[in-house]
This record gives sequence, structure tokens and C-alpha cells, in this order.
Amino acid sequence: MQMFDSDFDYKGDFIDRWNSRIKQAKAAMGVLGALLVVAGVFSAVAPYSLYSFIQVLAGVALFVHGGVQVISYFGTPEFFRSSALIVSGILNALLGIIFLLLPVYLTASTLVFLLAFLFILTGFERISFARQMKYFGLPNSTAGTVTGVINVILGVVFIAMPLYSSLVLGYVLAAYLVIAGITLLVEAVSMKRIDR
Repeated sequence: MQMFDSDFDYKGDFIDRWNSRIKQAKAAMGVLGALLVVAGVFSAVAPYSLYSFIQVLAGVALFVHGGVQVISYFGTPEFFRSSALIVSGILNALLGIIFLLLPVYLTASTLVFLLAFLFILTGFERISFARQMKYFGLPNSTAGTVTGVINVILGVVFIAMPLYSSLVLGYVLAAYLVIAGITLLVEAVSMKRIDR
């Protein structure tokens, strides 16, 4: 990790990186958000005979989402990096791998707690990043704060009702995918170029 350099323009560096990647980031977040929502809707409405297919689709979506989070972590200027983002990315990728490799009866009891932890961690990461943006006078931090708070609340609800959540694992998975997708779509829509 770099030491803080008072002569370096961290805000300017962040703005330059942000503006140079805004179109690609919006497109990627929009596509990934839409895919997560579609995977979540199919998880909720699919008959049980198609559950294996939906489980694979959800596993792939979570694995890709986790990979994008890890890439985003390394693409963020070091001073603005949040360790919660890389942890969330790794956990999302692991959750995707679990969905791909293990049968449902082995994962049902642990997935609820993992999903709850991911909700809470992702929520804190979004709140933290929104506060950093606000601190440095960068616009559009409200959407990140709102989606972060919603994620934390849902994580606490999942922890408070683990038995109920494990009984309706398909719907818990669907809720996670839809909420993660909507969060990405809201953030993609709210992303704008930052003027100096």
C-alpha cells in the first residue's frame, strides 16, 4: 500500500480514472444488473424440475459478478479502495462455485448465512464508498448510500430468520439475485461524468 502523499492529487486521479471508464462501467453494470435480475426472476418462477438449470445459471451469474467486483477493486485508485469490495467479490465468486458444484441438500443450511453475510458486507461497502465520494465532494453518492442501507437491512432479516430462509432457499436466492441486479442497475443509471 502506498503511503499518503500530500502533494499528489488523489481527487483528480480518481476523477480522471472515473471519467475515462464511465461508459464501459455503465454498460457493464447495466448488462450484469439485468442478467442478475433475470436470473433471480427465473429462480423465483421456475418449476422445481428446472431448479438444477436455474442453480447453474445463478452460479454463473454470481461467479461473474464476483469477478467483476475483484476487477473493480484493482481498477480503483489505491486511496479509494475498499477491502470490503474484494472480500465481497471473492465471496460472490465462491458462492457461485458452490452453486455450480454442490447439490442443494448440502448447501441449503449454509447458503442462507452466506447470503446474509454478503448482503451486509456489500451494504457496508456501498455505504463506505458513498461516504468517500461525498467526503471528496464527488456527486452521486446518494444512490450508493440507499442501496447500501437496503442491503444491510436485508442481511439482518436473513440472519434473523434462518430456518424460514432455508425452507425457501430458491426464493432467498431469487431475492439476492434480484436485489443485487437492481442495485447495479440503479448505480449504473446514476453514474455520471464528474466535472472538475
